[in-house]
Amino acid sequence: INWIQALGDYVKIICEDHTFVVLSTMKVFEEKLSDASFLRIHKSYIVNLKKIEHFTTKNVTIKTHNIPLSRTKKSLLHAALKV
Repeated sequence: INWIQALGDYVKIICEDHTFVVLSTMKVFEEKLSDASFLRIHKSYIVNLKKIEHFTTKNVTIKTHNIPLSRTKKSLLHAALKV
């Protein structure tokens, strides 16, 4: 899993070669993926920390895709990446 994106009542799971859309909530995925590899960085995104290539104060880059970074989640990202 590269990242997970909220789509209303559905969740889009983006993997290396496939994309899946399932009926679920972000909260369910956040609880299931609560280990050190995944972090919710925005109300609509959970990212795989091992796949992050670059990040700024506003975005996280994974595979040339810019994913928004919430202001309130910046400190959690820094702590998770030990920056």
